[in-house]
Amino acid sequence: MALYPRTIKECQQLIKSGAHWILDTFIAPPFCAYCKVFLDERQIFCRACFERIAPLVSNDVQISSSQKISVFAVSEYQEPLKSLIVAKSWSDRVASQQLARLMWDMTYMRYQPCDILVPVPLHWTRKIRRGFNQAEVIADELAGYKGCRVINAVQRCKRTPFQSALPVIDRPDNVKDAFAATKNASEITGKHVMIVDDLMTTGATIRAVAKSLLPYKPASLAAIVACRVL
Repeated sequence: MALYPRTIKECQQLIKSGAHWILDTFIAPPFCAYCKVFLDERQIFCRACFERIAPLVSNDVQISSSQKISVFAVSEYQEPLKSLIVAKSWSDRVASQQLARLMWDMTYMRYQPCDILVPVPLHWTRKIRRGFNQAEVIADELAGYKGCRVINAVQRCKRTPFQSALPVIDRPDNVKDAFAATKNASEITGKHVMIVDDLMTTGATIRAVAKSLLPYKPASLAAIVACRVL
């Protein structure tokens, strides 16, 4: 049995293993993203926190009198997922990447036809303030898992109050005419498209984005979020 690596590949594997050991032991030991308990291996949540996540079946959002789209979600808007969603408020990009991993592992997205992901856009002023759009980060991660493309096919035309700050009855009007298709929208014609966001409350935002995409005749249209308010 060889005591030392004999090939370049074995050397690379040894160095990689050593780097992971140093990272996990000294630099950034793995811990639960919610309760912060240290873990034996790198995971998003500890077992106890993960078991608090109650999976949801897909839900339909009515786009018009004759059209509706399916919305896939990991779970309802509660802990421990809620902490990853609100982390966008202090520009935590890693939390959005963790949400994407959970969305891939815990929804039926992997079994759905999908050529293009369209992230729900932020108004440019909010994107500058936050430093990123969480929906774009999630979409980029999901695209890597799914092997599809991300296209910014929709832009936010006006800055609106946060949906969560408004009464339910006012939310549809808040996002009315807030979105418009970009020149990239022509690329979705005939493609299977999925809208991406972190949270769905009443569905008004996803409905507004979907309406701006429908004129470009995608082969199918669905949406995926991390959480859905029940």
